[in-house]
Amino acid sequence: MIESVLIPILVAIITSIAVFLNQKEKLKTELKTEFMAEEVIKSLLEDERWQKRSFSAIKKRIKGFEENELRQLLVRAGAISFEGEDKEELWGLKSRNENDL
Repeated sequence: MIESVLIPILVAIITSIAVFLNQKEKLKTELKTEFMAEEVIKSLLEDERWQKRSFSAIKKRIKGFEENELRQLLVRAGAISFEGEDKEELWGLKSRNENDL
């Protein structure tokens, strides 16, 4: 009688632990990808040749993200958006564009 109750409980506990560990690894990998993308974005925007970069130029170099996801990564990297003369969406680090705020 006790065995018929304990075995399903043990199976449920083991299954729960396995699912938890799997989800933890998946989240860890996902967050690592986002942090790496933020690092790359920051290095692109720190390049001395450009004060600001067009969104299209950034998008060409940072693949695998939807446009709004990429914008969120830009903000997390410390970037702010500007509008160019031809209405082009430009992005630059806030620290490098204080005079244009």
